Amino acid sequence: MPFLRLKSPTQYIKSTGLLGKLFSSGDLDFKGKALDEILKILDNVPSVADVYLDRPAVIPEIAGSIKRITGKFGASDEALLDVIFGKVNPSAKLPFEMPSSMEAVRNQKEDMPYDSKDPLFPFGFGLSY
Repeated sequence: MPFLRLKSPTQYIKSTGLLGKLFSSGDLDFKGKALDEILKILDNVPSVADVYLDRPAVIPEIAGSIKRITGKFGASDEALLDVIFGKVNPSAKLPFEMPSSMEAVRNQKEDMPYDSKDPLFPFGFGLSY
């Protein structure tokens, strides 16, 4: 089964200067060719995806087309594979919500956490068994 390694989407914003290149910024969703390529793989082959979440990602199309999805926050490849192959039970919880759309992100209040409409995965979501 193919294994996709993804990173939360990011775009360089010109007006941010040198420091802007050091931090993730811009929209949280995959767009255009990048999204099309991911979905083409998922439509043709049942796959597992691991998304490196240095910030939330808007991934409803990907989550709806994938067999299994994990979120990673810097764990080693060995630790991730131990979870995927059942050596270790997953126990992590999301430290933020995963919005269902960029529209939901844009409609959020800047000073209120966890207020996006119908999040794909709510704050604290996670599986353990």
